[in-house]
Amino acid sequence: MPKTVFDRRFLFAALTLGALGSIPACMAVADAPLPQVGEPAEPQNVSLPEGFPETINFPAGSRIVSASGGQPPEYASRSYQVDGQVSDTVDSVVAFFTSMIEKNGYDILEVEKGNATLIRFDTIGLDDASIMVMDMYGDGTATFSISLIMDPEPE
Repeated sequence: MPKTVFDRRFLFAALTLGALGSIPACMAVADAPLPQVGEPAEPQNVSLPEGFPETINFPAGSRIVSASGGQPPEYASRSYQVDGQVSDTVDSVVAFFTSMIEKNGYDILEVEKGNATLIRFDTIGLDDASIMVMDMYGDGTATFSISLIMDPEPE
């Protein structure tokens, strides 16, 4: 039995010594000055997916933040999703997109205004198409999301 008490005391002493030894190290880390960080790098534009229609343009100064596309046989039809931002008002960006859509031969089906403005449009070869524009952060940066689903390709 005395050996068990010795083992427990030894274990307790080792744990206490380890815990006490780490306290000054933690305090030193907490007191250390934060490393200097340079200016944040400007995020890079994301590339558009292969086959994205060249007739869909973006407002000047736009930054594409995400872009994806899928096509058969993995998907029933070719589709694209592109998200971007531009330092401009929602009204100005909506005006740009509606003008661009009409100039490039698309038919505007509806423009629905709410928390975001949704522009639905169509043309031959499109099954569903929309552009949603909003001021998501309230800082004057308009965020837009373009969704295109092409008509199924003939087999």
